[in-house]
This record gives sequence, C-alpha cells and structure tokens, in this order.
Amino acid sequence: MRTGQGSRPARGFTYLMLLWWVAISGIVLAALGQSWAIEARRQREMELVFRGQQMVAALQSYYDASPGVVKTWPTRIEDLLEDGRGPVIRRHLRQWWPDPITGRPDWGLIRQGPYIHGVYSPSRQAPLRAPPDVQRYDQWRFEP
Repeated sequence: MRTGQGSRPARGFTYLMLLWWVAISGIVLAALGQSWAIEARRQREMELVFRGQQMVAALQSYYDASPGVVKTWPTRIEDLLEDGRGPVIRRHLRQWWPDPITGRPDWGLIRQGPYIHGVYSPSRQAPLRAPPDVQRYDQWRFEP
C-alpha cells in the first residue's frame, strides 16, 4: 500500500547517502595510505641509521683488533664477516644487511686508498630526517 506523496522524496536518499559514504571513505583511505607510506619510510630511515651504526662499530672493531702496532682498515666487506688475521676467526659483523632504503645488498663504500672506511646508501632520494648538511641519502655517511 502506498501512502501517496509522503514516501516519494525519500526514494533516492539511500543511493545518495551511499555515494557520499563511498566518496568520504575513499578520501579517508587515501589519507591513511599516505600516512602509512610516510611511516614505512620513517621506519626504513631508522633502520638505515641502525645498520649504519652497526657497520661503523664493525669497522672500528676490525681496526682495533689489528694485530701488531700498525692498525689497518678492511679492504673487503668479507673481512668484517670473517676476520682471519689472528689465531681465532673473529666476526665483527654477523651478517651483511641490505640497504633498507634501496632494498639491495650493495651499499656505497667510502674508501681511503684500498681500505674501507665507511658506508652510505646509494639512493638519491631526499630523507625525511637527516643531519643538517644532508639533502640526499647518498650524502649521509657512516664512518668512524
């Protein structure tokens, strides 16, 4: 039974509300996705700092563990993973981590002659938070 003219204005109301709900949900999800992307990037940047500091500590440990009077830096990354210069094999770094920014295992190496003196990310992206003189990740150096 129809009640006449009273129910007619509400006919498209549900459809219109559904369209508004979809539009607002899309906007909220887009903002949330961007927030997640920034948070993921911030986490990768924190991991970059952690891994960079671990590699600096490994380089310093290798240098300090040099036998004899003359101290040396490693010439290969493998030397940090397995240092056979003494009677006992020493591991200054447990594993070679990939660069968290690029996801690849190839870090940039800072060399002084044949010796490795530090590492950096080869990424040319701009970091979210970095030291004042750093505009790109490849300028952010980790060295003792």
